[in-house]
Formats: sequence, structure tokens, C-alpha cells
Amino acid sequence: MLDPLFRPASVAVIGASNRRLTIGYRIIENLLESGFNGAIYPVNPRAAFVRSIPAYPSILDVPGEVDLAHVIVKNTSVPGLIEECGRKGVKVAIINTSGFREVGGEGIALERKLVETARAHGVRLFGPNCQGIINTDPEVSAYCNFTFTRPLPGPISLVAQSGGVAEVINNRLFELGAGLRMYASNGNACDISIPEIIEYWGDDPGTKVIICHIESLADPAELLRVARKVGRRKPILGFKSGRTRAGARAVSSHTGGLMKEDTTTRLVFREAGMLSFRDQASLCEAAYALAAQPLPAGKRIGVVTNAGGPAIIGTDELVEAGCSVPELGEATRRKLRAVLLDEACVTNPVDLMATGRPEHFREAVRALLDDERIDGILLSFITPFFVDCEGVAREVAALVRGAAKPVVGVVMTRKASWQVTLRILRDAGIPVFDLPESGARALAAMTRVAEGRAVAKEAPAVLSGHNRGAAAAIVDEALARDRSFVPQERAFKLLAAYGLKTPPAVETGTLEQTLEAAAEIGYPVVLKIERDDVVHKSEAGGVIVGLRDEAELRLAFEELAHRFPRAGSRFLVAAFVTGNGPEVILGGKQEEGLGPVIAFGLGGIFVEALHDVEFALAPLSMRRARELIRSIRGYPALAGARGRKPVDVDRLADALRRFALLLADNPRITEADVNPLLAPLAGGDPIALDARFKVEKSQEEHRG
Repeated sequence: MLDPLFRPASVAVIGASNRRLTIGYRIIENLLESGFNGAIYPVNPRAAFVRSIPAYPSILDVPGEVDLAHVIVKNTSVPGLIEECGRKGVKVAIINTSGFREVGGEGIALERKLVETARAHGVRLFGPNCQGIINTDPEVSAYCNFTFTRPLPGPISLVAQSGGVAEVINNRLFELGAGLRMYASNGNACDISIPEIIEYWGDDPGTKVIICHIESLADPAELLRVARKVGRRKPILGFKSGRTRAGARAVSSHTGGLMKEDTTTRLVFREAGMLSFRDQASLCEAAYALAAQPLPAGKRIGVVTNAGGPAIIGTDELVEAGCSVPELGEATRRKLRAVLLDEACVTNPVDLMATGRPEHFREAVRALLDDERIDGILLSFITPFFVDCEGVAREVAALVRGAAKPVVGVVMTRKASWQVTLRILRDAGIPVFDLPESGARALAAMTRVAEGRAVAKEAPAVLSGHNRGAAAAIVDEALARDRSFVPQERAFKLLAAYGLKTPPAVETGTLEQTLEAAAEIGYPVVLKIERDDVVHKSEAGGVIVGLRDEAELRLAFEELAHRFPRAGSRFLVAAFVTGNGPEVILGGKQEEGLGPVIAFGLGGIFVEALHDVEFALAPLSMRRARELIRSIRGYPALAGARGRKPVDVDRLADALRRFALLLADNPRITEADVNPLLAPLAGGDPIALDARFKVEKSQEEHRG
């Protein structure tokens, strides 16, 4: 339990100071000004008082019990002070001091010593190199932090690795009028982790929305487990910084090379049902709306406005974000025609015109709340001087209180002149934005949270028609022969064991064997070099296709033997397959703690050139497999763009699920590519034309 951290009955500040421009002074000041309801114990061996509060020479001299201690002393002194905290019975220590793991070298060893000391003495650690926590609950009012923003009390809780990012988000929420429940910035997170904090907030009745900022994932599997559990009850909004840092790693497959540094984080966010953001403005807008309004049942949005231009901007933003602005039902249109001005437009958006009065707004909002075709409402309102704007606000507020559908407001006005109008709307729980783009983005984000929650609850269906034992035997065979890669012919058998179709193929070593294999398979054939060090065969000139007879095969063999002259080179002869759909890639890479990350994208020579690949975690549900296929930018090419025959998405999704299950069942396959896979047209089967599986012994096998 983290109650001693977030709901302390007493706080000691080791390193408290009377010097104003110090962290030790600021924390004491924040505790006093926030109205902290517990005891405050400054610890300073050279001061009798700090801010008129009696100070003590050491934590051991403090007369009462201490739940939480701030530690603000030289880094090398911290482990010794934590030992004293343990002797005193301090439950949690916030280590504001820096100079630990983040500086490398000796700092790493010092942090390790700090953790060992704390564990030996039963003290939980928050930090080091961190800001601290805030709890605005009036029963606690704990501002155990050295920052400056005074948050509004509310239902949003924020955890961030970076203190700077946390404070920017905190300040923006304040500017929006969004209230904060709890705040935590845990720096190096040597002990108390972000997943542990999220789990604690999941059980906090005052937290309705959780914001999570990540710089790096120490334990992605734990975050996935916790976020899946908590996300069923509360929206979790994720923000990852450091997306463009080069992720230099040695890889031996297309998939490994295409995975960016933030791929794992994005996957954890998505698979857990968390909503991921690329900018802090949209993150804060979404949190504000989610904290105030219920989730929509779908993505169909109704727009009510008294100015056409801003409504069009909002509509564009909604549609581009994946929502729809559908036509209203005939019954709704009849109802609106009967009560609105003659010049009003009763399509969607519903334009009441600038002269729309309070009763017109009331009837329009009521009609859309009652329309089964509408899941949420964007209210776009410009405040004319000739309209009773406060009356408009009161009518809308009365309808929205307790409504089952979300209503998001956009009020374009001079705030100083219309404060009462804005306050009426906000007091009714309506989030109010300045620009139509902001309101539309927030409402679209709400639909994505609802959709993500449904995906997170969906379990992968059981697949049949695969032979787990046969696949494991092929992996065993490759490892027994000290192979890093499964030979191509055996790789095809791996795929076949999981119900994936491949062309007839034979591995050969000599020209005579190659000619015999081709005669058995039947022309035309494909000839490939088969070597572990040739990752991308087509780019290296290691594939020759469409060989129609023995003479062409002889020439092709001589060409590859000359191009790849190493003694003992192997070749693969396979049937030449034509007539299927476009080429795609299926890829996979084992990620520690998460299992296989599955990749899908356009295949063949386009993989590296276009980088049009999306990722998911195995195993896959049918719905998730379809989503993965449709998520790539090149999906229109698969869907039948410009008169082409469309790909059979369900059959392709089934192949993707089988490939994902193959990797999930065989964790010793560390990287895999099926590239290209010919996507199936209606009634056809997907066919894998090339497959590459990298294998590695398990830790137990290495130890054995």
C-alpha cells in the first residue's frame, strides 16, 4: 500500500532550510501553504526553527512517528540517512537529491547501495532525483513537492518520469480549469514504480482519469498487466517522450530493423487499452473531457452550432480522427423543423444561426441526446451580444447534467466579458475549449478510449489445425546442429505446421541436386541462395525467379555460385508462384517480458523503402489481426485501390494469427520474417514465398 506516500499523517524534511532559494525551504513552504493536515518535522542540525516550526538535529530526534521523509542532502550521505530512517520507523522516503544512476559511473553503484540499505531497513523509496508527490484531497492536502503550480482539486491523477514534463502538464490542466487529484514524479524510480502507482490510483475512488508519462520502460510486462486491470475501470492516457532517438541495435531481420525505440511503449499502451498521445496539449484536453463527461457508446457525433465556419472546422477534425458526423434521423429532423427558426439548418451539423435563442439550443441538444444515431455532441457556440448567452448556458447545462452521452463545449468569446456564461457551463460538468479543433480532438479521444477498452477485454480465440510438436522438433533440430537460423526448407515446414501454405521447395548443394529438385517440382522455378549471412536475399541479388527450363536453371545456378563463392553454400529450389494478391510481410521479434512483437506491412522490396509497418503483441484476436492489417498506410493497395482485386482480409488475418501463435508457442524463435507473403484474393490462400527464423537456446539450455 502506498498510503504513507500519498496520505501521510506526518512528514519530515531532512535538509530543511531557512534559505528561501533552496528545495528544503520550498517543501516546507508548500506543505504549509497547501494546508497539510498532518505534522511537519524539519530536520536541520544547525537551526532551532524552520519557518517558525521547531527543527530537530536528526530524524532520530523527531518526537513523533514519521510516515514520510523528504531527503535533501549530499548524494553520498543519503544511504546513511536512510539507515537512520529505518531505525526511526519511517515508512517511505522521497529522495529529492540527484547524483545517482542518471549520472552513470559511481552514481549507479551509489543508487544500488541506497536500494540495498532501504530494503534492509524496511524503507520504501520514491526517487531518487525526483520532485515528489501532491495530493489535493482535503482530508490530506499534501504538497510534498518543490514545484510551484497550485493545482485545482479534481479527479485527474498524473504520474511522470520527468519532473519537467509533469509540471508542464500540471500547469496546462490548471489553465484549462481541470482539477488534479494526485501528482507523482518519481525520477529514477529505483523502488516505487509507475505501475505500482497506477495500481494504487486504480483503487482510489477520487481518481477518474490517469495520465502516465514514460521516458523508458523498466518493466513493460508489469505496466501491461496493471494498465489492463485498471483501464477496465478508468481511462489511462499515455505519453511517451524520446520517440525519435536512434535505436541502434544489431538485428538480423527486417522486423528488428524496423522497430523504433518507442515501439514497445506504444504497444504496451495500445494493448493495455491506454490512449497514446504525441503532444501534451491534446493529452491535457482529453484528460479534461474524460474527467468531466461519460464515455460515448460509439463514434457518431452530432454538432450543434450558431456559426457555420467553426462547426465545419470541428467536423473536419472529428472525421479525420476517425469519427463520423452522420445524417440525423427523419424523426429528429421533423422535431427540429417544428421548433427552430426557419433559416436554421437541421442537418448535421445543426446550425441554429447567430440569432439562435436559449430555447433553440435547448431543443437542438435535447433532440441529439434522444437520437439513437448520435453517440456524443460537440457544442460550438459564439457569444453574440444580441443573444441571452447566459440563458443558452443555463438551458444546455440543465440538459447535460446526468446525461448518458458526452457533451463537449467550444465557446469562442472574449472570456473577460462572458465569465458567467463560461462558469455556468463548467459548473454543469461541460468541458469548455477555446477552439473547435480542441473540442473535436477531445471528443474523438473519448471515443478512442471506449474503443480501446473493448479491444483490451477481447481474448484471442483458440486456433486449430496446428502441430506444436512438429514445430518444436524443427527448432530443436536447428539448435542441436548449432544453427542460428532454421534452413529455408525447414522454415517452410515450420509454417506448414501452423497451417500456413508454402510452395514446394528443396534445399540443394550441387548443380545436379538442383536440376533433380527442379525436375521433381516442375518448371517454372525460383532459385535462392541459402546462407545465414544473407539477410535480404533480393537486395543482395540472391534470388532469381521465373526459370522456365533446365538451361535457364543452369545459368542461374552458375550466376549465384559466382556471386556467392563461399565453399559449402546451399541453395533452395522452389516452385514459382503467380496469380495471388500483393506482397506483404509478417514479422516477429521476442521482447523480454512481453513475448513476440508481431509486425505487418507491405512486403517484398517495399519494406525497408517505405517503413509502412505496424506492430502488435502475440497472440492475436481476429479483431486485432484485422485492425493491424487495416492500420498500415498502404492498406488501400490491399483493399482494391484503382480497380485492383481486393485482398481477402479475413484469410490474411487468419494467417497473421497463425504466425503469431507460432512465435508465442516457440519462444526460442527470437526473430522471424515471412517476406514476401502473397496476400490471398477472395477464396484463395496466402502463400509464404520466403521465411527466415532466427533461433536461440533458452537460458535453461545455456546453463545446461
